[in-house]
Amino acid sequence: MKSKNKYFLYLAVVLSCLSGICAISCSDDIPADSYYTFTGEMLSDYLKERPQFSEFVKIINRAQGSERGVNLMDLISTYGQFTCFAPDNDAVESYLKENGYSSVENIPEDICDTIARTHLVNGRAFGTEDLIGLTSLSSVNMNDRYIQLQEAYSYVENGDTIYTADSLEIVGKNDIHTTYRLNRSGFMYFDQCNDSVENGMVHTVNAVIASSNQAVSDLIDENPLLSLFSQAMQITGIAEYIQGHIKDSNWDPDLYEDKSVYSGAQWDYCHIPETKNYGFTVFACPDEVLKDKYQITDLQTFYDYARSIYGGDALDVNDEANAEALQDWRSPLRRLIGYNILKQSGSYDNLTSITTIETGSINPTEWYATMDSLTTIKIERLTVTKYIANGETRNELYLNRGDKSRGCETAGIHVSSDVGGEYENNGSNGWYFITDGLADYGEITKQDIFNTRMRMDLYYMFPELMSNNVRDGRTNNYIAQSNNPDKNVASPNYWFPNGYLDNVKVNDDGIFLFQSQHNTYWSYEGDEFNLASDVNSYDITFNLPCVPSGTYQIRLGFAPMSTRGICQFYLDGEPQGIPFDMRDTNFTDRTGWFALTSNSYTSDELEAAKKNMHNLGWYHGPMGVSIYQSEGIVDGTNASRTKFCDIEHTMRYVLCTANLDENVQHTVRIKSIWAVGTALVMIDYLELVPKSVYGVEGEGKAEDDY
Repeated sequence: MKSKNKYFLYLAVVLSCLSGICAISCSDDIPADSYYTFTGEMLSDYLKERPQFSEFVKIINRAQGSERGVNLMDLISTYGQFTCFAPDNDAVESYLKENGYSSVENIPEDICDTIARTHLVNGRAFGTEDLIGLTSLSSVNMNDRYIQLQEAYSYVENGDTIYTADSLEIVGKNDIHTTYRLNRSGFMYFDQCNDSVENGMVHTVNAVIASSNQAVSDLIDENPLLSLFSQAMQITGIAEYIQGHIKDSNWDPDLYEDKSVYSGAQWDYCHIPETKNYGFTVFACPDEVLKDKYQITDLQTFYDYARSIYGGDALDVNDEANAEALQDWRSPLRRLIGYNILKQSGSYDNLTSITTIETGSINPTEWYATMDSLTTIKIERLTVTKYIANGETRNELYLNRGDKSRGCETAGIHVSSDVGGEYENNGSNGWYFITDGLADYGEITKQDIFNTRMRMDLYYMFPELMSNNVRDGRTNNYIAQSNNPDKNVASPNYWFPNGYLDNVKVNDDGIFLFQSQHNTYWSYEGDEFNLASDVNSYDITFNLPCVPSGTYQIRLGFAPMSTRGICQFYLDGEPQGIPFDMRDTNFTDRTGWFALTSNSYTSDELEAAKKNMHNLGWYHGPMGVSIYQSEGIVDGTNASRTKFCDIEHTMRYVLCTANLDENVQHTVRIKSIWAVGTALVMIDYLELVPKSVYGVEGEGKAEDDY
């Protein structure tokens, strides 16, 4: 096993060597003659009519599962959008030999089902151009899992074509092409990709793609780089908890019906989630880093370090009499490990979103609840060049990194998508990633990391959504499906009955719905939540994200429209202020709104106009967020974009100013006052802004407009 130091040495060598290999390009160097179009040919026909896929066809036919009561082969013969990573017969023969099967007929039907679904994606046709820069596919496969991606290479040696994901191996080789490796197993043939059929795209692969059914804690235990972290997960009871939480077997979607709901501008067909899976994302610190950075060499020093952060009793971790105390949620070691684990499953690319985010202006940032009770962790992707410090890597993730725009120099914990060697990091209930340190919720974190405006998209506040792929990565350039009852279209909408979201309670007449992600909506990150009702009444209560004790403004980002209603906002059951009118009637006069970047004010007049808005309880939409003016434009350019701060329908409203206690789970309640004609509440995102940010008047760094 390579040590961490050797890894960085190798990386330096690779970068040096690759700088001289000009012939290697990204995946767009796939030969033009590998693109095919078969008019009228469905995916099922493509596979059945080509002898090299005859064994894979047998596997699909033996798959015992069904999709909406339809056999898999029948399903891929229908119109829709599919991606198929098709293993050829040589790949299947290798799988049979490695697993001791004499033929496909000897593979159990449930395993055939898993294999078939692992190689099929329903709802999106991915070409190789869609994979550039990703660490995993942005939509789940039909086994409800993300396929991991590694940029890989082919080269010719002694007349044979060799595939590798090791860039050192291609130095000095001939006829080099780039492609992708899937789940650290099969490679896509560089010259057999992007075969178009009427209902999707086919890529031939040279091995059956692996898919682990182990819990994510078991995968961590198998990685020798993470021995101490794994032991700490076990001794605190966290590993056992994760192993016992795969799927909620009590969830029965057949008890509910999909329904069409008027969401303010259109009728949206909203589906019931078919699964209620549990999920976890673990940020695991390797043994070598624990030793070098924290002098942690065994469980006892691990416990002692945690105690230096959180306090607590001195314990001998090797004394069995202390086993119960170590598993108590207040145990310092359990708190430390728990703080490095999210209660939802997220792939590396999906832990932050770039939809509507102007990544040259603000870093995509999300705030998550952790397995350490009443705590929140910050995850940030570095995209703004001027704020990247020495040693930091652009476009990669960091935990609890200080807000450089406000002068905080606290270094973040780097998160790597590479877990080393051939180890799988996507299990049946989540992911793990390797870090270069331990994040903690100590006093320095509370003082530095949370001394900023926290913008929190509701999607990340409800763990069930990420763990069940509600957003599913199908975003940016898709036409809104509106009232289409087909769940297999891009970006379906959902509604959530009581009991599905653990920390949300909706009255019996309320319909809590998720409107899917699009880059033309007046919505932060392109999606939104609405609360509607069939009887002109709604009432919802949900948990407020936990923050360090202090005084905060609580703001709601939403889009005022004529179809909204009037509601009362409550904090911990107590009404806050007067009823809140979400309609856009007489809106400019009521709020003092003006276009922030296209006005003729002098600098002094501009500040006075903004201050007037703020005194009325209103803020412009964020300057670092924008939307496109028409469907079908892919993110990546500022052309045809309008900033939220210049759209009056993307306002932020101050719901209240309140003292929040870090030891209390605060709740938000929104109750209808006027909801005639099914007028609804839009809940897009919250901002929790500490007084040290919103209260700056003449001293310190005032809050920016981004």
